[in-house]
Amino acid sequence: MPPELLDRLVTLLADRYHIERELGSGGMATVYLAHDVRHDRKVALKVLRPELAAVIGGARFLAEIKTTANLQHPHILSLHDSGQVDGTVFYIMPFIDGETLRDRMTREKQLPVPDAIRIATAVADALQYAHSHGVIHRDIKPENILLHDGHALVADFGIALAASSAGSRMTETGMSLGTPHYMSPEQAMGERDLDARTDVYALGCVVYEMLTGQPPFTGPTAQAIVARVITETPVPPSKLRSTVSEDLDDAVLTALEKLPADRFGTAAEFGAAIDGSSIARSTRLSARRTRAKPALWRTISYALGATTIALVALTSWALARAGRVPAGPASYDAALPDSAMMSFSGPTAQSGYGATLTNISVAPDGSFVVYPAVSGDSTALWLRSLRDASARPIAGTAGAIAPSISPDGSRLAFVSTNRIMVVPIEGGAPKELLVTGILAQVMWVSPTRLVAIHTDGTRMTWLDPESGATEERSIPRCQFARWITGQEKLVCSGNGTAFVLDPVSGEQQAIRTRDAKGARGNPVQGSNFRVVDGRYLVYLSSDGELRAASYDPERTLIGRGVALVTGIRREGTGNGQFDFSAAGDLVYAPGANAEIGALVVLKASGTPVPLQVDPASFQRFDLSRDRRWLAAVIQGTQNQELRVYDLRDGQSFVWWRAPTIRHPLWSPDGSRLLTWVRDSLGTAIISGSRRSNGSADTLLAAKGDTDLADPMEYFDDHTVVATSLSTATAVIFDPLAHPVRLVPVATGARFTTLSPDRKLLAYQTTDGRVMVSTYPPGGEQAQVGRGVEPLWMSNTTLMFRFGVSWFSVRVDPATGEAIGAATLFGRDPRFSDTSGWSNRLSHDGGIIYVQGPEQSAARYLRVIPNWVSRMKAEVDSVNR
Repeated sequence: MPPELLDRLVTLLADRYHIERELGSGGMATVYLAHDVRHDRKVALKVLRPELAAVIGGARFLAEIKTTANLQHPHILSLHDSGQVDGTVFYIMPFIDGETLRDRMTREKQLPVPDAIRIATAVADALQYAHSHGVIHRDIKPENILLHDGHALVADFGIALAASSAGSRMTETGMSLGTPHYMSPEQAMGERDLDARTDVYALGCVVYEMLTGQPPFTGPTAQAIVARVITETPVPPSKLRSTVSEDLDDAVLTALEKLPADRFGTAAEFGAAIDGSSIARSTRLSARRTRAKPALWRTISYALGATTIALVALTSWALARAGRVPAGPASYDAALPDSAMMSFSGPTAQSGYGATLTNISVAPDGSFVVYPAVSGDSTALWLRSLRDASARPIAGTAGAIAPSISPDGSRLAFVSTNRIMVVPIEGGAPKELLVTGILAQVMWVSPTRLVAIHTDGTRMTWLDPESGATEERSIPRCQFARWITGQEKLVCSGNGTAFVLDPVSGEQQAIRTRDAKGARGNPVQGSNFRVVDGRYLVYLSSDGELRAASYDPERTLIGRGVALVTGIRREGTGNGQFDFSAAGDLVYAPGANAEIGALVVLKASGTPVPLQVDPASFQRFDLSRDRRWLAAVIQGTQNQELRVYDLRDGQSFVWWRAPTIRHPLWSPDGSRLLTWVRDSLGTAIISGSRRSNGSADTLLAAKGDTDLADPMEYFDDHTVVATSLSTATAVIFDPLAHPVRLVPVATGARFTTLSPDRKLLAYQTTDGRVMVSTYPPGGEQAQVGRGVEPLWMSNTTLMFRFGVSWFSVRVDPATGEAIGAATLFGRDPRFSDTSGWSNRLSHDGGIIYVQGPEQSAARYLRVIPNWVSRMKAEVDSVNR
């Protein structure tokens, strides 16, 4: 409401209501907390939006909402008063010191089934009473259901009716009536003569969302949602949540029927079916089971005949086992629930390494796939059947990534923050096997043994899931690995090439192409290398194709390769999101190449603005304080390169190349650049001028002298803050000292940062807590939030990230303790997690980070049954 109108209203209502503060604003009205002078009570004063009042007409609106004043029911919010002042329409309702159903669902996502039933039956009772008095609500949604001491109240009866009476004039103003997610098909199509069954449909949508965490239909626009409401069939709630009973499933789906005649005739019938007191459920359930299914080639969804599609897969499966390979194996798309789309960013809320991992695991027999689903700003593992359309969450996997199904299909290993866990595939209490630094990969090598490859690629740990015994070994750098069944070896990718590693002896041998004379040629470049049946090599090439070639394990040579699949989702590190079963079925996430992202700037509550730099495979980056110079590490096919950009004229040059380049840091005056590198000779700290001709002019530490570490803050020529990757220890060092001496300042710490005045130290623990302590260390430590990658915005304001959201918190400059709760700084669903510190200061009140393609989550997985047999036939045919 414009300030002048509010001031006028306050003045004219002063003898009746004292307006204290605004409570919120919606599509139809702004709500204020007021004091009822006459009755000495708190009330909610709702002021109709001026443009809506102009369209409806004040007198008409007040006449229509009088219907609410006559509705006296324990689950209906009553109307105290109404009127208009100088054309401003207001109405008064009781003030409920509680929350809306929307507030609770935002907080909890899915409600306990008994709570959902209790709320739904109360709302159904209220609707039945209103319908019996000739009043249709027309706008049932979580925002209009209030909760107070466990008691549900339906608000805003008569308001939607008043708005609908304006007819076409509403459309002419660009305002819409109702919320698309909860509109019945007849309401969505603009029918004027609505009856009680439109409220039954809307309540069905609300119950569906309470049970599953999402409305029955979602979409990017209101038009897209309406189209789905009219044409599509909702996924049964039980397919998204296994604890939903068959009877409750049927009750909700009956309420959501397209034709009003196929729904419950009254709200009372719906309420009875929900709470289990209906006697007609068995007949309706039987009818539903025999109802015809939609056409096969309708848009992929759970309503599609997924059973028929599964038969195609089973046919290919049977033919393969009979020794007959189909000429072209059928493929199909396994739709994922809208509330459980596949996460591409990993558990960015905790690890910061989600984008480096493969997040698909297929059961050995090809009957199901496990993947991390988007769960708020974190993840949870879901099981999607490949034999029918069912999908369910796996209990005990909150925050999990990198799933790995055991060879017998009974257990699931996964990574969660700094832990490796194992849980039964049916779900339950997970068993912790290892607590260490952030891990890159865990895999089964037998039904009773696991191996974990650590993030730095130089250590591996054998794990016994039964006894909990562990055995750690040092290995040559192995970025991504797969076990070679029958050889007791690993096939690894390191620096973009493949090699075979003997984990016992440490011996490694590069995999090379075979030249025309059969001699060893060039190293094979790509990622996700796998040896199949000891004589085929499958890998994702550097140009994004899934390729295969014949493989000679004795000489580690491959023959002529063939490209088989394109369009597999690839992450910024080159890692692909695919897996295939022991039975030979390929499953992958289709998607854009996430290697290429754009650097953007985000300010508080703003919209991301691109930096004037071409998109690239950015891994780490830093902006000089004068905002002119950008240093960025970019992933190449073989090496990483540190590129320096002049943002004033767009020019750039490559300053350093190496297999691994950690975070680049600008000195405070922007004259020098420092980073930590690793190559075949070891590690080194290097520093040089930003105007150098491409070579470092100062070597600050001899190669091989230092542990690989991440520089985090460059204060001056004698103070650099870093994190040791192998020990997760925060260190400070003098970059000019020889040799460089790392001084520990905090243990179990990552992404360490000092406040600008050097009085407070902030860091992320290995289990995802953001801590602040006084500096120099030795004082108390205070937890100020949960998340990753803290950054000091000022001496007393700290920012950190939780998933795709950033929060800021004020801290006490003396103790580091939080002053009040953290507040939301900004959010971007397209945030792309990189393999290092993924956000840095823009030095103008914002942050910079990589924004990935628009596709931030997968709605379906593509399945190619019997793919391995097809692969072998293709490879054999070109190598005859």
